[in-house]
Amino acid sequence: MPKVIGARPVDRWENEVLKALIHQLSEDWVVLPSVKWTLEKNGYVRDGEADFVVLVPESGMIVVEVKGSKEFKVLDDGTWSRRNSDGSWTQLKESPPEQATRNMHDLVGCLRERFGCTDFPGRYGYLVVYPQGEALSLPTMFDESTIATWRHMNQIASRLRRTLDRRDKPGRGNLFSKQVIESIVDHLKDRSFQIQKVDTEEDVDTDFGKIKQLTRQQFASLKGLFELPNVAVIGPAGSGKTVLGIWRLKALIDEGQRALYVCFNRALAEALQWTNPDHAEYIFHIDKLFLSFFPDAKQKLGNSEFHRETLPGMVIDKAGELAKYDAILIDEGQDFSEDQIIALHDLLAPKGRWAFLADWRQDLYSAGESAPIGAEVIFYLHYNCRNTIKINQATNTYLNTKIDSMPGMPEGTSPIVEYTKDQGKRAWELARQWSGSGGVAILSPFKYENSVMKGQKVGHGLRLSTDIRDLGKEGTVYFSTIKSFKGIEAASIIVVELTIPGQNRAFTDEDLYVACTRATSRLALISSRKEVAKHYGC
Repeated sequence: MPKVIGARPVDRWENEVLKALIHQLSEDWVVLPSVKWTLEKNGYVRDGEADFVVLVPESGMIVVEVKGSKEFKVLDDGTWSRRNSDGSWTQLKESPPEQATRNMHDLVGCLRERFGCTDFPGRYGYLVVYPQGEALSLPTMFDESTIATWRHMNQIASRLRRTLDRRDKPGRGNLFSKQVIESIVDHLKDRSFQIQKVDTEEDVDTDFGKIKQLTRQQFASLKGLFELPNVAVIGPAGSGKTVLGIWRLKALIDEGQRALYVCFNRALAEALQWTNPDHAEYIFHIDKLFLSFFPDAKQKLGNSEFHRETLPGMVIDKAGELAKYDAILIDEGQDFSEDQIIALHDLLAPKGRWAFLADWRQDLYSAGESAPIGAEVIFYLHYNCRNTIKINQATNTYLNTKIDSMPGMPEGTSPIVEYTKDQGKRAWELARQWSGSGGVAILSPFKYENSVMKGQKVGHGLRLSTDIRDLGKEGTVYFSTIKSFKGIEAASIIVVELTIPGQNRAFTDEDLYVACTRATSRLALISSRKEVAKHYGC
């Protein structure tokens, strides 16, 4: 029996693979479930995660990826597809071996960086495991040593050895000593989260990566929550609701389920599609989804009654004719109308899974509901794991709230509050200072054409964009209304045209709450009125 270090996975098929590893591997082997890492490269931070990492003495390291699909096929051109529960096939944008290869090289790079070595001290490979799956077709020249299906579940040890043997370098395996294994285990088993003050751009980059990593690790234990069929997750901004929802969507798709992730905010849907390209086809804005059922319908843009009542009513009337979904996940549930939620529920299969994610503090559209429709079990999140401690503390002061920071969050720096006659100029100056990893966003209560940024497409060597796909791009600052940025985040947020909530219909307590909770590392609040700056402590 090998040495297993780390928490037992909650995913059913990962557990099946772990059982096989425990029963078949030698006692001197080491198995680490759910290994996560952060790789900093070219000024950007990228998180990585492997279902398992297996360490083999005097041989090397294997990254193991687990897939829940029952059937898959690979065409001669290398295209991968998996069979869905309804019998249809979905072509994968990134094949599982490509995903595993990327994770393998990222992890090797992370370890090389950690130990300061040019070459990895051992062999390394990957194995994709389908514990209930079967390959219907594989190209003639396909390297089968990289795949294990249900037929190989009793031969996992030999498959792992084979994948390393096929990647043998003379003498390389002998370098993978007990001491090397112990060093890797110490680095991966319990990643520490150092609290550092945000003073420099390098510190901001570091904190941005650590916050991302902390979010993923702290919430890994909650993935099991979604094993319940009808659940709601209620929590404050930055508590990890969307992270959980996207995790669940990916798991459902990997299992071959017909799943749907629905957002109220159009920009959030686009951002999630952009950051999750392999699953973009399953992520929808509510209006776009409903209109897809009525291709001849004339969109009535700006007509709230049409989108919140009439269009959902049309879907309800037609639901009996439409194919049902095995699972539906609703993000920003507090913003949906009752008719929209009922229409979505009517699209769910009789024994389908339903997840409702919401934060009543972000009810920017006054939907009026305060209960998660369709949920049988409600789970509450309490910690903010997006913002640094000082940004969260300032937000609590501004809004008289008491939301705790998750233990281990970076301290960061307090928000900047300023009075200035030229808000646009000051916004550009801050954007130049803060440009870097995680992106800079300028938020306003007003649309671009009505804001102080109107006509200012370039400044201080940067360009201003209103395309969500440009968020975080080098040399680019993203502009958005506060409402449209709900559910999205950036390392640095600059809020212009700040006022006191309630003095202007365009700026409420909810708008202030959303604006302040978007920043992971730095926040600036700018106003052209002295009394407003004084109100926020300037």
